[in-house]
Amino acid sequence: MQMTPDERALMIEHTQLYGKLRESCHLLDNAQQDIEDYVKAVDSELEKGRQIQKNFLPNQIPKLLDWEIDACFYPARQVAGDFYDVFMLPGDYVGLVIADVCDKGVGAALFMALFRSLIRVFSGQTRLDGFSIIGNDEGLRSLTNLPETIDLNQINALKAVALTNNYIAQEHSDMNMFASLFFGVLNPASGCLTYINGGHPPLFIVGDSEVKASLKHTGPVVGVIPNTKFEVQQVQLEVGEILIGYTDGVTEARAPNGQFFTLQRLLSAIERPTSSASDLIECIKTSLFNHIDNAQPFDDITMLAVYRKSVT
Repeated sequence: MQMTPDERALMIEHTQLYGKLRESCHLLDNAQQDIEDYVKAVDSELEKGRQIQKNFLPNQIPKLLDWEIDACFYPARQVAGDFYDVFMLPGDYVGLVIADVCDKGVGAALFMALFRSLIRVFSGQTRLDGFSIIGNDEGLRSLTNLPETIDLNQINALKAVALTNNYIAQEHSDMNMFASLFFGVLNPASGCLTYINGGHPPLFIVGDSEVKASLKHTGPVVGVIPNTKFEVQQVQLEVGEILIGYTDGVTEARAPNGQFFTLQRLLSAIERPTSSASDLIECIKTSLFNHIDNAQPFDDITMLAVYRKSVT
């Protein structure tokens, strides 16, 4: 009662401001809870996507007499654009794929599933939306330098690269998505590998702790220009040799100081003595993850190794 009018007015103003502050805090608490609920929902959906994508990788790699095949896959995020695949083909051949879809995250993961499915569909002599390798020479016209020793089953399988390229380039050109992709057709009986390398980092054949051959590009990345020409190459895997493929997430993996792992470090790991596909991958992983240490993942990391064991 003894307060002056000015003091009473100031007290009322402070009370009103305090009420507004409490209301704002309440709204912020509700907003924070909404954000947390949304993040949990997104994480849950991404986890479902990760599980679905994981199922696109081969559940079980085919077991071949006198051969060992091993692989590893480490996505930088919950979903990835990298993939590898190993599957049986007509004629008792084996399909070997390692690929890297451009970009990262959900978009790359969706196209990863599409690329993987198209390669499987087309190489298995089936049809999709008018694109087929049965009675259709569209894919054949895009294959050049066919070796004399190649047979019809290998040709039909390798058409998958050209047909996948055309399908992506024609049906999804507005998305500007593409992949670097290696697709090899292995004859387990002879050790002959017939392949196309569509803009992918070179695969290496390793024997006696040294690189014996480098499987470089035989065409551009897949999914950009329709009717692109892809050259077919052949190479021989001898007893004791290992084919090793990788994505650029390996060579471009970063240490905490930002330094890349580099091709030189990869080759140093590859050329150490190893006795199997799994040993070689473990050797590379040890060197790679020691380099990365506690740095945040920069890109997906994928490797595929094929070892020709001693003839039984």
